[in-house]
Amino acid sequence: MRKAALAGLLALAGCEQASDAPQPVPSSSAVSSVPAAIPAPRAEASPNVTPTPVPQMHFQATGTEPFWAVEVLPGALRYAAPEQPDGITFAATASSLGSGYRYAGTMAGAPVTLAITPGTCSDGMSDRVYAYTAALTIDGRVMHGCARLN
Repeated sequence: MRKAALAGLLALAGCEQASDAPQPVPSSSAVSSVPAAIPAPRAEASPNVTPTPVPQMHFQATGTEPFWAVEVLPGALRYAAPEQPDGITFAATASSLGSGYRYAGTMAGAPVTLAITPGTCSDGMSDRVYAYTAALTIDGRVMHGCARLN
């Protein structure tokens, strides 16, 4: 029986359809769940953001006009502003950003990123000079400031 089935398959494999005959088009319900032979393109990381682990840094970033502050904690950020004096703490991930760092999370449903890069920075309101610049983005709104290591 096995030999007969193999002979039948070989006979079918030798048959050819006429090249001018229309080829059947599978309906959407007949699409196979077998993976395609060509792999889908992989998403590539941004050239400035690497997925490698970064050392835990304890930054304090602040900005003026509007006033805001973000403290970098292990696995989290704490955001504070005049309307949130006690602050809101939420989970965040860290990644490398060139020679700096990028922290990302979600606060009250809004995406938040904090980018900290080396560079002399002044808050414009005091004589204090910071070793880092900061850019805080909350739900697409970018605010600039300065940062220091605690």
